Amino acid sequence: MNSSRTRIVAVIFALVLFLPTLDQVVGLSSRFSSTENRQLKGMPPLNFPHVRSFVKQFDRYYKENFGWRNALFYVYSRWKFNILKESPLPEKVVVGKNGWLYLGNSYNRVVDQHRGLQPLSADSARRIANHLIQRQQELAQQGVQLYIFVAPDSHSIYPEFLPDHLQQSKDPSRLDVLKQAIAQTNLRFVDIRDTLRTAKRNHVVYYQTDTHWNEYGTLVGCATLLNRIREGQPALPPVRLADYHIEQQKGGAGDLTTMLTLQNEQKDPIYYYIKPAPERSGHQLALIPNEAIGYPSTRFSGSGSGRLLFVGDSFSHGMMNYLPGYFRESYFMRGSTLDPALVKAERPTVVVIEVVERNIYQLATF
Repeated sequence: MNSSRTRIVAVIFALVLFLPTLDQVVGLSSRFSSTENRQLKGMPPLNFPHVRSFVKQFDRYYKENFGWRNALFYVYSRWKFNILKESPLPEKVVVGKNGWLYLGNSYNRVVDQHRGLQPLSADSARRIANHLIQRQQELAQQGVQLYIFVAPDSHSIYPEFLPDHLQQSKDPSRLDVLKQAIAQTNLRFVDIRDTLRTAKRNHVVYYQTDTHWNEYGTLVGCATLLNRIREGQPALPPVRLADYHIEQQKGGAGDLTTMLTLQNEQKDPIYYYIKPAPERSGHQLALIPNEAIGYPSTRFSGSGSGRLLFVGDSFSHGMMNYLPGYFRESYFMRGSTLDPALVKAERPTVVVIEVVERNIYQLATF
């Protein structure tokens, strides 16, 4: 009896060991796809005599591709999130209150930034301001106005839903310190935090399940930026709420829930469908491939005046829905540098540099 039991246990143990390999060959768990926003490692080549290098590369490959990996994380994620009420990936996604999710510390220590654990020194802020002043002067010689636009982190706009152990510091934030340094210059700096905090009294302005602002928050940000630009470019059309059809719809899932494989279960309660009036709509003219960055640049025409060159990050994607209609021509590029050759080629009247709050250090090298 004991011998039979031992054989059964041995067979089961062998099957458990063999299952990951069987899954890699047959694809038994193929319906559980990876939600990682990166390219997983492929099988490395074996180049004799570089065996040690192969072993290291194979180890990483197997850790990222072993059988049942995605299915196991699917189960683990629901156990952590639904049962323990914790984040399955706490360094990537912070679980807040009332269904709110926030970007975690693996992205430029964003949580520590807002807790005051990664302060920006006054000297660093002055260096950023001096660099931007130099950029402004170079552009002014070409008749171009420069505007610096910072898209706030959701941590700044909805701090009340952060978990109690990750509450914001009461000291000046990194953006506050930079703003103080820029206030000593003539830089055109657009800080929209207070505007968004006012707007959120009546509307949700950020996605609960995503790292970005929603369509309404994007529109608020664009309107604030346009009003600032109109101070130096009065020929731009005025921004009027009546020029937009705004409709509330049922929300979907964002990138934070996708990271946790919860995109079919955790969704935003609200999605804003916003359509500009025809005269305030931009018309896409071309997509220009940019292999170095991985995202194409986009050219628009509009019924406004002047030429806009916009260089920004993922927050700029939604802004393409609203800004181009106020300019005669617009060129949007993803990136963290301003290429003088591009400025010369595009001949803009206005350049906007946009960065998200957690990445304001990038302004030192733009």
